[in-house]
Amino acid sequence: MASVALSEAEKVYIVHGVQEDLRVDGRGCEDYRCVEVETDVVSNTSGSARVKLGHTDILVGVKAEMGTPKLEKPNEGYLEFFVDCSASATPEFEGRGGDDLGTEIANTLYRIFNNKSSIDLKSLCISPREHCWVLYVDVLLLECGGNLFDAISVAVKAALFNTRIPRVRVLEDEEGSKDIELSDDPYDCIQLSVENVPCIVTLCKIGYRHVVDATLQEEACSLASLLVSVTSKGVVTCIRKVGKGSLDPESIFEMLEVSLVLKWVLGPGWERLLPPAPLVTWKFSPFSPLHPTFGDWRAAGIRQMSLS
Repeated sequence: MASVALSEAEKVYIVHGVQEDLRVDGRGCEDYRCVEVETDVVSNTSGSARVKLGHTDILVGVKAEMGTPKLEKPNEGYLEFFVDCSASATPEFEGRGGDDLGTEIANTLYRIFNNKSSIDLKSLCISPREHCWVLYVDVLLLECGGNLFDAISVAVKAALFNTRIPRVRVLEDEEGSKDIELSDDPYDCIQLSVENVPCIVTLCKIGYRHVVDATLQEEACSLASLLVSVTSKGVVTCIRKVGKGSLDPESIFEMLEVSLVLKWVLGPGWERLLPPAPLVTWKFSPFSPLHPTFGDWRAAGIRQMSLS
């Protein structure tokens, strides 16, 4: 994980501010930074997205290729995740410095997608036990400004929403041999449903309180964090603690309650905001998630939505 060196005085300043619900950049403990999402940014992929969350910059590409179903799931396709930590993100990633972090993030993505509700994997099956679609999800870390897991989960969800899979027909002749025919029409394709794809909410424990969407400086002041993968319907698909510190049961339950409230920030069917256009860029600043009209996205603080 990218880190930043802070003096003891700077750490004390950050910790004392968090105790007063006032962070260095003016946010409260449960406020996110401005999020910018851009889809269809890589031409040679089936779907792609780029997400900027503060100074964190993530690029995700999805490629759909034909493969063979797994023996234990002959009627389903599957997803493969690969995470590359660019050396331009931080000098710590030069050489093989980012391999451990990339493996950690990929394993986390496997865990949050290891359920039947996130993606309809049966829709990826072409011919049981013979052919299926395999979605290769490549994640590239361009810049690390804190809160990697949340930004990556949003980017993966946006890229899957943008993914278009060619429609396939299985033709069988009189002898029983099967032939696969792909549609030549670029608009004759299958779009994945991402309604139940979870997003990650990371809560960092700083002092006696916790914050969401932590910056690198705030992460340096935290000894333990809780990653909660939650859908817009409030279904928790994965919980994971990171860091060397410990969390007491009361703090964990409090963090879970906050993550279930904050599910509206990253996953309340926001894909409906993305029209079926070739390139969509939109920005929102989901401040004050506990506002009574937070269910209305205009009240949630959408700053800009533009098509290009």
